[in-house]
Amino acid sequence: MRETEVVIQSAVTLSGSLTLPDRVQEKCPAILLIPGTGKLNRDGKVNKKLDLKVYKQLAQFFTELGFISLRYDKRGVGKSEGDYNRTGLWDLVDDSQAAVQFLKMQDGVDIEKVIVLGHSEGCTIGTALAAREPIAGLILLAGAVERLEEALKRQREIAAIDMRSAKGFIGFLLRLFRTDKKIEPQAQAFMKKVIASKEDIMKVQFQTINAKWMREHFSYNVREDLTKVTCPVLAITGSRDVQANPAVLEDLASFVKGESEFHIVENMGHSLKFQAQTSHMLTIKKDLIAESSLPLHPELETLLRNWVDKQFLDVKMHKKS
Repeated sequence: MRETEVVIQSAVTLSGSLTLPDRVQEKCPAILLIPGTGKLNRDGKVNKKLDLKVYKQLAQFFTELGFISLRYDKRGVGKSEGDYNRTGLWDLVDDSQAAVQFLKMQDGVDIEKVIVLGHSEGCTIGTALAAREPIAGLILLAGAVERLEEALKRQREIAAIDMRSAKGFIGFLLRLFRTDKKIEPQAQAFMKKVIASKEDIMKVQFQTINAKWMREHFSYNVREDLTKVTCPVLAITGSRDVQANPAVLEDLASFVKGESEFHIVENMGHSLKFQAQTSHMLTIKKDLIAESSLPLHPELETLLRNWVDKQFLDVKMHKKS
């Protein structure tokens, strides 16, 4: 594989990595990788301690199949310009569109076989992109068919259950102060405050909140854009994912107009790695750090490879060139 650093011009300048197969004699299919929520760089790294590596692994996986892959640092992250705290959902969609248009212009890319893969929030961004930009396929990992508001509500429900079953002194304190009963009212009050705000950022308990991003997410219904998607769609979520709901994948076919399929992978978490046990409120960060050194879940790789073989029949031919 050959990897080159590239510059993508959106409203701000984004920095990315273009990865090409070692030997390419013909036009290749290509894939854009859209990252999830948070200060994740193009590889999936947040900081020295938390480096998921997931987007670099996905790029390598697809490049080995014969794809040209593009991944990039989000606004205000890594080497990309912009203010992360003032970046809204539609800014992120604009950036993804600039990135896929950049990919289509690269030598060696088959413009008829450019697909998009979104992970976590990238599923929302990828769906919005597919509704406005012609692409050949859409892959949604760990976040399909779900609004941010719904995902957050489910996470709060899981957190409340974890609080009621927590052990030791921490569990005693959580139950003593009935913390599980306070989660939802506090969240609802917070969301009302965000929706009523006019500023891009807010200060809440000394923390900077991207109010613009939250308001735009709360007002966006991803299912409406799913009905505008006509290309083939593949959606995959892990059974142990506490951040995205695998059950909603059953509704995928009722929205998209093109061919679609979905899969729920056993023992896979939100980071797309093997997870023997479901994370709890007090263990989720520790579990992510522990999983970061793992490869992509083998069943996920099989499902992706099978879908690519079905949708792009000459991928293997590119690989052998």
